[in-house]
This record gives sequence, structure tokens and C-alpha cells, in this order.
Amino acid sequence: MAVGVVGELLLTAGAVVLLFVVYMLWGTGLQTAQAQDDLGRELEQRWAGLDDPSDPSGPDEIAEGEAYGILRIPRFGDDYEKIIVQGVEPEHLADGPGHYPDTADPGELGNVGLAAHRAGHGEPFAQFPELHVGDRIEVEMADGVYVYELDDAPDGDDDGNKININDTWVVDPVPGQPPGTRPTERRITLTTCWPRWGASHRMYATGVLISAPDS
Repeated sequence: MAVGVVGELLLTAGAVVLLFVVYMLWGTGLQTAQAQDDLGRELEQRWAGLDDPSDPSGPDEIAEGEAYGILRIPRFGDDYEKIIVQGVEPEHLADGPGHYPDTADPGELGNVGLAAHRAGHGEPFAQFPELHVGDRIEVEMADGVYVYELDDAPDGDDDGNKININDTWVVDPVPGQPPGTRPTERRITLTTCWPRWGASHRMYATGVLISAPDS
């Protein structure tokens, strides 16, 4: 009888784990897909409104949770395109890649910080370890597309370019330099969870601006 009870408990536990995995892979993905559609429509409407010269809207006026821009990473596929949301709290990253509000906006001196999930919620950064030095990161804003080229990346190493979860220096205005250091470059830094199904560390890749709408 005892063996039977233990067996039933193990089967129940296995079913719960399976349901959790299904939810992480499919349930959260469906929610994120819907959120991406909503954000895309929001972004389209906002950018269409910028045809009115009296509208002062810009990146600085975007509230957390609102659509921010469009992210394209050719390394992840020719059709890879995600709407970026302003903010990197869990509720923001559940909707797609997020922009660190205290970091630079595309094209500005400093460091544009973006974060996204590797697992669940559509897995926008599932292929993150495949990023290589020289890869291009495109961020489309209302005024055009900003292109960055990576100069530090995992280069196919799933253990490469990782930091402790509490380290945030990679999204500082000048990564690796003391706070308050004046930036002289226009950079971008991407961050995600490591390991893929955990959160003890963060993986990162960083690059420099090579093309802007007014260049």
C-alpha cells in the first residue's frame, strides 16, 4: 500500500511538472504574442501621430509598460522582429524585450540597455549564446533605424559573457568605469538570464553604434 501511495504521489508530481513546462513554453508564449500585437498597434498609432509637428512625443515621454521601439537581430533570423517595451520589471519582460529606463536612448552618447527572456514568454533571446562579435543589432525608433555592431559577445559559448545577477555595470553609461564617468561612445548592451532555465547570472553582449538615421 505504501508503495502504491508513493507511486501515485510521484505520478502527481510528474504531472504538475509537465503542466508547468507546458505553461512556460506555450501559456506564457501565447500571452506574450498577444502583448506583442498590442504593443505593435500602439507603436504604429504613436508614430503615425508624430506626423503632427505639434506633438512633442519622444523616447523620454514613453512611460514604463508602453511600446518603445522595434528590435531586429539578423543572427536570429531574417524575420526576427520584436517590439521593445519600456521597462525591465517582470511584468514588462512578460510582454517582450525591455529597455532599461535609466539607460540611453538609441543614438545618444552612453549605453542603450535592453533585456529579454531566454525561456518562456516567447523566448525572444533563446539564441543569445549564438551572438558573435561583428553581429548587427538594429533598433528602429520613430526617426529611423539605429544599427549597432557587437564588439563583445558569447561567440557561441553558452557559458561565455556572464555576470552575477546583482552586477549591473554592463548597463552603466561607460561599462566597467566608475559611476559618473562621462561617456564618449554610443553603445548598446543586451542582457538575458543564465542558465537558460535559471536566473543566478546574466549573459550579456555589447556593441557600438555604426549607423544612425541622420548619418
